[in-house]
Amino acid sequence: MDLDGKTAVVTGAGRGIGRNIALGLADEGMNVALAARSEDEITRVAETIRDRGSEAIAVPTDVTSTGDVTALFDRTRGAFEQVDLLVNNAGASTEGSLWELTDDEWETVLDVNLSGAFRCSREALAGGMLEREEGTIVNMGSLTGKVGFAGTSAYGASKHGIQGMTNTLAKELKETSIRVSSVCPGQVATEMTDDIAQVDRLDTDDITEIVVFLATRPPGVYVPEIVAVPPDSIPVVYH
Repeated sequence: MDLDGKTAVVTGAGRGIGRNIALGLADEGMNVALAARSEDEITRVAETIRDRGSEAIAVPTDVTSTGDVTALFDRTRGAFEQVDLLVNNAGASTEGSLWELTDDEWETVLDVNLSGAFRCSREALAGGMLEREEGTIVNMGSLTGKVGFAGTSAYGASKHGIQGMTNTLAKELKETSIRVSSVCPGQVATEMTDDIAQVDRLDTDDITEIVVFLATRPPGVYVPEIVAVPPDSIPVVYH
């Protein structure tokens, strides 16, 4: 499916994986609505996209706020008419064993990673995808949500929830041409992982290529999940 002239909403688009995905989709000819809490970061990304010849808007958004999410999609439809692709990438993380976490730490991670994806998906669907019976939603999962790693209970729970939501939503939409997929990467080299011990990591370009692949599948092709890890992590996946 050709992406040229279509419109994507990318959350967490100011840096790391989200920034790279937004740039990659723009290079495919898509209009991109950039969402993140940092207005400065997404404004710079929007300028880069325009310099490359595509269209972009920067919409400061806190995905834990229903009002912010509604405003994001209203502005996107106002600028570009409709939303063809949603990439739920906004993320938060905290480290520590479960018994060490505060209520606020737990709830913040779940609210950003899982409930934020719920709010954005609901708005994308109710705001046009359901009526057209077409569109693509890509949810950013994680290997952590599939196999679990010590010290990541909140993050792992949120990403396991993403997988459950993805699977259920795909079944709810099976009579339409709306596709819902998840990408579950191992560790990716981003600002979020800079302070973690150096291990074999994926590059953000690897994730961008996967998202473009999912967004360009023919309407009759459904890819429920892609797990992507560097070679050193294969024993973790197939344990």
